Amino acid sequence: MIRFKMIGVKIIRGNECLKDAFEIRQKVFIEEQNVSKELEWDEIDKIATHFILYLDKIPIGTARFFEKDGIYYIGRMAILREYRGKGLGEIILKKILNFAKHRKISKIVLHAQIAVVKFYKRFGFVETNNEFLEAGIKHKKMVYHS
Repeated sequence: MIRFKMIGVKIIRGNECLKDAFEIRQKVFIEEQNVSKELEWDEIDKIATHFILYLDKIPIGTARFFEKDGIYYIGRMAILREYRGKGLGEIILKKILNFAKHRKISKIVLHAQIAVVKFYKRFGFVETNNEFLEAGIKHKKMVYHS
């Protein structure tokens, strides 16, 4: 893992101050991966708990955690391209898993892009189905049990 001067994760509930998270998602999902704006921006942002990863006060990663129909999900996890492969994604994922643990949430679902399935497996997520398309990108549903 690379060492930086200052790194931290800010936790935000609902729509409060989501500018940094939205800028990261705009760059990663809409610009880089060509996800349509209509698919990227949804009502879940209003109910989700958002995690924003900062490196020396610069927002570089984000994810959201939410409950829908009694199931807890991690979604929209993104690290800016220039910061990938440096161990920074694990910081935000560990923060989310710890957040869930403290709330006694034992099962979490996510839809992982095929390219990052191995990343999630390292943290105990298990594939539960065949590949499927979401926003034109191949994914696998994965489940975590603590």
